[in-house]
Amino acid sequence: MAEEKLSNDEAVEAEVEPTEDVETLEQSFAEEKEKAEKYLANWQRSQADFDNYRKHIEQEKEEIVKFANSALILGLLPIVDDMERAFASLPEQMAEFSWIDGIRLSYNKFRATLEAQGLSEIKAKGEQFDPHLHEAVMRQEGEEGIVTEEIQKGYKLKDKVIRPSMVIVGK
Repeated sequence: MAEEKLSNDEAVEAEVEPTEDVETLEQSFAEEKEKAEKYLANWQRSQADFDNYRKHIEQEKEEIVKFANSALILGLLPIVDDMERAFASLPEQMAEFSWIDGIRLSYNKFRATLEAQGLSEIKAKGEQFDPHLHEAVMRQEGEEGIVTEEIQKGYKLKDKVIRPSMVIVGK
């Protein structure tokens, strides 16, 4: 009988131990599952951050390529200004020479090349003064806030102002 009682106690203990092990395992499983979910969330955040970084770098690269020639074009604008002034001050008797037509043709090709790169003039005379497009150097009698005269042409390169127009504004 003592042996039977002893074996019944062992049987009860054997039944209790697996239940405790299952609870411990379930708790461990829950903790590990929580860790895994944290790791997954961190990984997803890192992936999203990396994607945003990659998009930002690609956008910067596009901007660099888009405006890589802006310094060169900005350096060529004084030549355009000089040629326009030369044509404007050309005496009438010289305007008929064929070599002047050749220079004008070269100038037009030069302008066409610049325009093909995205250069465009900023309209100024008669327009409403816009400080993003125009630089007011003087005010004179005229319609308030309207550009009355353009002293130097302004230019945009692909919708970005690279040189504002120097203007006189009415007061």
